[in-house]
Amino acid sequence: MIKNKLTKITFALIFLIGFLSCNEDDDASTDVVTDDTTWTITVGAFTLDNGTYTATGNELIFDSKQECQSWNRSAQGDNHDSETHLHYNAAANVLYNNSSVTFSWTEYGPEIDQSSIDSTCSNGTDGVDKTVNDTSYYQDKPNLYLKIISVVEN
Repeated sequence: MIKNKLTKITFALIFLIGFLSCNEDDDASTDVVTDDTTWTITVGAFTLDNGTYTATGNELIFDSKQECQSWNRSAQGDNHDSETHLHYNAAANVLYNNSSVTFSWTEYGPEIDQSSIDSTCSNGTDGVDKTVNDTSYYQDKPNLYLKIISVVEN
């Protein structure tokens, strides 16, 4: 009788250890893996003429870990300024996937000054989601296309 009780206790312990091990493995499989690598992604701007993409010489340089990173560009006269002036844009929700060499972000703007674009980006107002890679061209405007031209690990 003691032998049967020991056998049952041993079996119960083995079962319990096995059960607890499975739960630990299940918990481990749901852990989020974070990549601490920071990347600098350079996105080139291109025009399309007769089936040929031509670099404009303009580039956007992104940090894969920085939120609300902004840039400016020269704009022709428009409804708020008839002269050439600057427009400001910003990127948030940045996400770079090194395996697929894909970069996505939410773009805000344009705004007419740095403080306005900082506020717009912080508030997350009227953003446009964009995704680019290093193999195809993303149409950003009627004749403006974006494509990753380089990625550097920092």
